[in-house]
Amino acid sequence: MDYHYTWEFGRHFDFIVGPLHRANFFYFYFYTPLITVLATGLFWWVLRRTRRTHYVADGSKFSRLFWYANYYLFCWMAVGAFAVAIKMLIVEELDYQERKWFEPYLTPGHLYISSAAFAYLALITRTKSRYYHLILAIYVQIALIAGYYVSLYRMFNEDLEGAIGGFILLLFFAVGNFDLFRRVRGIFRLQIPSRTQVAAN
Repeated sequence: MDYHYTWEFGRHFDFIVGPLHRANFFYFYFYTPLITVLATGLFWWVLRRTRRTHYVADGSKFSRLFWYANYYLFCWMAVGAFAVAIKMLIVEELDYQERKWFEPYLTPGHLYISSAAFAYLALITRTKSRYYHLILAIYVQIALIAGYYVSLYRMFNEDLEGAIGGFILLLFFAVGNFDLFRRVRGIFRLQIPSRTQVAAN
């Protein structure tokens, strides 16, 4: 084995990750198009599901375009972060010239990002609102708070390019948080009248 793992547990997946690494599958020109194709397929599924809820369909054309673009970004993040997590299992796939203390946290961190994005997609594709959906909302909210921290850190501690990237991420997370807030508020609004009606009967 002519490569090293950033996370010791990753050795259990060497039968999958190893051949991909040796075949140069993690080159940008190979895995990025695959991520895009998979994310696009996921987006079309999300689009069909969200249209059934009429949550976005009742808005203006610009509003629909804006939110559908946001949903596509979450689809790309869900698939992309998972692929990057697999890629970052191997030290030789990293961009750093020397070993870093945070290497073992790269794969678990990106797996968490991917799971939070999938949780958000699960939340927006629901056809009915229930209180247990709040568990998904809390899970996503924790990820968004972490995203704010990373964005602000990049804005104030990196060069101009990194700061601009941090600012864009901050806007993206803020938009997602606004949508999350609206949906959580909608869950309470739907549930409270139904409970009141049951109590009255």
